[in-house]
Amino acid sequence: MKLAIVVGHNARAQGAVRPDTGETEFVWNTDLARIIEDEAAHFDEITVKTFFREAGLGYSREIRDVYARTDRWGADATCELHFNSHHTANATGTETLSSGSALSLAFAMALQERMLDALGLKDRGEKIVRKGRGAASLISGRAPAALIEPFFGSSPEGQAATDEAHEKRVLARAILLAAQDAFL
Repeated sequence: MKLAIVVGHNARAQGAVRPDTGETEFVWNTDLARIIEDEAAHFDEITVKTFFREAGLGYSREIRDVYARTDRWGADATCELHFNSHHTANATGTETLSSGSALSLAFAMALQERMLDALGLKDRGEKIVRKGRGAASLISGRAPAALIEPFFGSSPEGQAATDEAHEKRVLARAILLAAQDAFL
């Protein structure tokens, strides 16, 4: 299967910032995408390719463009990488967004379960999104899509669960295992 990894945000609009490291969503998830690609070498039936939004096109066009590229590649599923942030430091947990289609929801459920096992954070559940935040990413491509928010970068609990290199590798592996669970 072909798993497209879409790095959330872009080089110009990099998303939320982790106060513990100063890393943005874009920077942190670019590294996570690289690790997912490295870990995919241990999965015979999964091929991974990372896609980036092109800065300067405007939000809607960036989303359409990146998912058109995942379609041209022939993605069987897409996973968009993000992390949450909140002005209250005690906001914590893991959540996964889905369009609600059967395959998108199955992928979201597998991702949620695997990320909870990997990070041990509060279960914020799978959320079906049809409009607003994240919706365009979930419906712009042909492949079933999920958007992950594995932790809150603003939360000491989320930071502690993801601040070591081995923890990021465990999260990368969880994403691949979820793709395997849902599609193979």
